[in-house]
Amino acid sequence: MTFRAGIAGVRDSAQRREQGMGLEGRVALVTGANRSIGKSLSLALARRGASVAVHFHSKSDDANAVVEEIRSAGGAAFAFRADVSNRGEVEEMIIRCREDLGPVDILVNNARQLVKGRSFIELNWEDDYAPHVEVMLKGTFNCCQAAIPAMIERGSGRIINILSTALGEKRARTNSYGSIKSALLYFSQTLAVEMGPHGITVNMVSPGLTTTERPILHSGGYQREYIDQTPVGRMGVPEDVAEAVMFFCGEETSFITGVNMAVSGGKVMF
Repeated sequence: MTFRAGIAGVRDSAQRREQGMGLEGRVALVTGANRSIGKSLSLALARRGASVAVHFHSKSDDANAVVEEIRSAGGAAFAFRADVSNRGEVEEMIIRCREDLGPVDILVNNARQLVKGRSFIELNWEDDYAPHVEVMLKGTFNCCQAAIPAMIERGSGRIINILSTALGEKRARTNSYGSIKSALLYFSQTLAVEMGPHGITVNMVSPGLTTTERPILHSGGYQREYIDQTPVGRMGVPEDVAEAVMFFCGEETSFITGVNMAVSGGKVMF
């Protein structure tokens, strides 16, 4: 992208903002979108005018409920099933999304695996590491590679990868989960460098403990300890994460890429 082309893009972004377009006319794909944080992401995108592809792996009823909620509010949405670790299924999902909604403008990689929270001595590669690698790392890789070509063709795109404040906390019993999220940090930042010339931004949102998190560290009064150590004095909710992701989706942030935003009430600061 030349300097003049970059400035033209900025002016185009300013025009869009002045016209109040928000995310209207955009298509967003959210992986792991059938519940908790993913559901909040889907609803927030729809409220801003985006058409939403609601990805799920195994709970179709939950995904269909999200779609129905979006449609009942006047939005456009479809549910798509895929194993994100399977390249063929991901490519098929992208094709079906394009047919039903249009090419993906915004990709939010949120799919993840259940966290067991074992000590390092108890960890088993096949049970504790491999699933995270397959879903969170390989899955993100697959979704990005499948969606990016059309973004490059259009000269714009937004990719937001959901990480974790485990990167900053370095707590015991988070070895497998935190290691894969750390790999995603490097993946995302190098991808941001490579995609920048194509008008595609790649950013990250790292939630702290939220009210929907599975019980990785909730025993022994951990929730109370977490709240006591958080400057704002509460746990996060899915809507907190969704609002952070929305920040990176719009035209206003076309000059922001490679950023990891902590959504932790100040408990973790990158």
